[in-house]
Amino acid sequence: MRNKEYSWYMLSNAPGFGTKSIHYIYENLQKNSLSINNLFDLDINELNRLFPEIGEGKFSRASFTNFSTLNNDKLGDYFEKLKSGGVTIIGIDDERYPESVLQNMQDNAPPILYCKGYLPLLNTKGVSIVGSRDVSNFGIKITKSIAKELAEQGINVISGYAKGVDTSAHLGALEAHGTTTMILSFGVYHISIKREMKNLNWEKNSLFVTQFTPYEKFSGQNAMARNKLVCAMSKAIVIIASGPERDNEGKMSGTFNAGKSALKMGIPVFVLSPQVLKPIPQGNIDLLQLGGIEFSKGMDIVKFLEEHPKEEVVAVNEQEKTKDMTSARNTKPPTPYQTKLF
Repeated sequence: MRNKEYSWYMLSNAPGFGTKSIHYIYENLQKNSLSINNLFDLDINELNRLFPEIGEGKFSRASFTNFSTLNNDKLGDYFEKLKSGGVTIIGIDDERYPESVLQNMQDNAPPILYCKGYLPLLNTKGVSIVGSRDVSNFGIKITKSIAKELAEQGINVISGYAKGVDTSAHLGALEAHGTTTMILSFGVYHISIKREMKNLNWEKNSLFVTQFTPYEKFSGQNAMARNKLVCAMSKAIVIIASGPERDNEGKMSGTFNAGKSALKMGIPVFVLSPQVLKPIPQGNIDLLQLGGIEFSKGMDIVKFLEEHPKEEVVAVNEQEKTKDMTSARNTKPPTPYQTKLF
């Protein structure tokens, strides 16, 4: 018998249907007191009446005739394989879906999340730590230290499961017997447990989350989309080391992109003091000029979040965004919140 989880899985596999069109369908289902399960019991005339914009304009790629491809045993077998592998599919109507993601991303929130691990972490107070893949040994040490401090305060450490800063953040949390959430830029069938984590009780203290279909591989585009989910799940973002928004070849920095995304969402962005790392990360300087909060210790973040409501931080960030970034390349940025360096 089809359940809600399988219905979301079916819709996510319907050719031509993406985030925007699925949100549109879900909103109209709600307006008509229907659930996702009802969707696949409607005939084509009812579907066209309830969802008149499907197949038109911005939803021109979507067509209800594609639903006919979903009624097959093969799709059901794939679903059972996911379930037997410990994967849970969380739709936007699920009470376990992260409320912060709905608030911060709204119509851009992934309609479904594929999750594997400790599900309560979806709505646990979390702080994200992000930074360069090619971080120095000193940068790794700093990242682990910050992750440990946060974990010891009961804060779930969130990151993107890439090498460098991301992996160090996950390891720091687990080494402190804390929890961590890994937001993936690929599907669950490509999960490979990192060697360093295998002896750190990761099965009980971590959660894998991805918005991408199970067989989807990594891509730069996926990584940028993943960064927005990393931000949306967090109470704050910690930038360890960031390159400039674009390098000399025009390539965009994923870390810088994450920082800007968080600022747009009104999420506090804590930027490690540029002088701590050598060479000084230009992206750190620029993010401070855009409204980032300079810090040097993990407890700075904990204390700031305790003392400042989100509304106050949003107001500060909006003021900082109006500053001229040009001078940032030649002057030391302001220090709104700082204590002794490492």
